[in-house]
Amino acid sequence: MVLNNKCKECNKMCNSMYFQQNFENWTSGNDNIDKSIQNTQLLAHEEVSVALEWIPYNRLYNIKYISKDEFGKIYRANWTDGYIIYDKSYESWNNKNQNWIREGCNMFVKLKSLNTPNILTLEFINKIKIEHEFYGITWDSEAKNYMMVLNNKCKECNKICNSIRFQHRFIDWTSGNDNIDEFIKDTQISAHKDVKEASEWIPYDRLYNIEYIAKDEVYRANWIDGNINYFNYSGSWNNENQNLVKKDKNIYVLLKVIDYSKSITSVLMKEINKLFGITWDPETKNYMMVLNNKCKKCNKICNSIFFQQKFIDWTSENDDIDKFIQNTQLSAHEDVREALEWIPYNTFHDIKYIAKDEFGKIYRANRTDGYIWYWDNKNQNWIREGCNMFVNLKSLNTPNILTLEFINKV
Repeated sequence: MVLNNKCKECNKMCNSMYFQQNFENWTSGNDNIDKSIQNTQLLAHEEVSVALEWIPYNRLYNIKYISKDEFGKIYRANWTDGYIIYDKSYESWNNKNQNWIREGCNMFVKLKSLNTPNILTLEFINKIKIEHEFYGITWDSEAKNYMMVLNNKCKECNKICNSIRFQHRFIDWTSGNDNIDEFIKDTQISAHKDVKEASEWIPYDRLYNIEYIAKDEVYRANWIDGNINYFNYSGSWNNENQNLVKKDKNIYVLLKVIDYSKSITSVLMKEINKLFGITWDPETKNYMMVLNNKCKKCNKICNSIFFQQKFIDWTSENDDIDKFIQNTQLSAHEDVREALEWIPYNTFHDIKYIAKDEFGKIYRANRTDGYIWYWDNKNQNWIREGCNMFVNLKSLNTPNILTLEFINKV
């Protein structure tokens, strides 16, 4: 194969040559396995995905038993190095560092026993590759067992998609209820290309500021982790951390107790378009849906929803005024300027009398926090402008005159 450092078949330095240069630097300790791996590497002239690797066992960690099949026990593990990149638009070999370019550091892989090393033929390898990404072979020195290093390939997508990544995580959680586990897993298995279709199991300790807000046992809370980032330009999965990409940390969510008198599946399906996931309150022993609060008009979480989430945080102590302010906020879907606020008196300073009109005395003051500009998803609060701005304070002696007509006139 080697002539003046060129491949006879390709007449250049190709992938098979780079692999061949490294033959003396590794061995599986089994001649049949060494030969089989080397044969796949010598065939990888233009297509590096054809090649298997020898993967030292110490490059795998977090090894957990998950199931058993005809080959024997199956384990899940993280692979420190990740696989050799085989996108045709990129070079797989780094000439500067004289090494392979890799992707998927710390990625999840499956380890399957290879009890009979001599079955590792090209025919066998190709058969395995129909349903798996086949990366290489390793050796468990403690169990004295050769193992295939694989990743499941989605039958529908013919690649590692969201569905496969969710499945890797199945052994890391349980709701403690088989029906709920099955429902969550079904939504995740269906989320091949659109991660919005997936629900999550959300541990209760990832929720805080839990407050009762309405009948039918509905609560408001903040969710520490936030929801899956559906619109991340590089995808919803972080290959480096082998986890979902999240956004809107500390987002407001609604918690709604699941009604056990009805079919759990039918209850969950009714809320599927709002459903982030499911949690369990260890104190009340209730399973609860974790819901977003989409606006029916906008079909998204808009300004009116952000205002609505804050309703329980303030009151003027006058029902008419509360209702009026809330109505202006509920109308502020796209334009936050349409909304009025309840402004605590202690946020004003340097209050000075300046004049009098038909309403009564007028004062000038500085308003500490300024007016609303837009919503900050990161901090789950309003961004404001005009801190310490000058404002006028006018008496409102008759609260029931506070109508839209009156506001527009003012």
